[in-house]
Amino acid sequence: MYKLSQCELNTHFGVFDFFCFNYGNCENDNVLVLKSKKIVEIPTIRIQSACFTSEIFRSKDCDCHEQLETSLNIINEDGGMLIYLLQDGRGAGIFLKVQGMHLSQTENINTAEAYDKLNIPRDPRAYQRVLEVLQYFEIDKVKLLTNNPRKIAGLAENGIVVDRIPLEIQPTEDSIDYLTSKKRELGHLFEKFIK
Repeated sequence: MYKLSQCELNTHFGVFDFFCFNYGNCENDNVLVLKSKKIVEIPTIRIQSACFTSEIFRSKDCDCHEQLETSLNIINEDGGMLIYLLQDGRGAGIFLKVQGMHLSQTENINTAEAYDKLNIPRDPRAYQRVLEVLQYFEIDKVKLLTNNPRKIAGLAENGIVVDRIPLEIQPTEDSIDYLTSKKRELGHLFEKFIK
């Protein structure tokens, strides 16, 4: 069970209702929700896992920061919510993520292959807490901003009706290899920029 706190948050993307679903004493046990003030029948939802390297330190190697900003703009405009999970490294944690990044850099392998070498699942995330957030807001149909088929399945297998909205960011010279490996190794649904 969780505890809940909430306030209003004035951001560069608009004013949101800000919720913290707290599951324990560890900071990673919190699920953060930014909910648009706009009331809609089927909300636009983004499930974003933390990427400290990109979102805080502005690493150029992935599109996570751009996905976050794009999602907040869309959600503010269309109505819905961002559900933010404090689980970096696709749920493996920042320590293992950094180990994987080091292997990628020193052995010229992609991050999925690096996770294989570290004997951790390529994408160990679970979405039970996301489902509990959706239950709290009485949501059973969503327009999901994602390229990740596992997120779609994680909701659909638990009774949520999902209409996918692609969230493709123009690759850069720095991010193209990583995004290409996400399509080839993890099955991400890139169609616009990565063939």
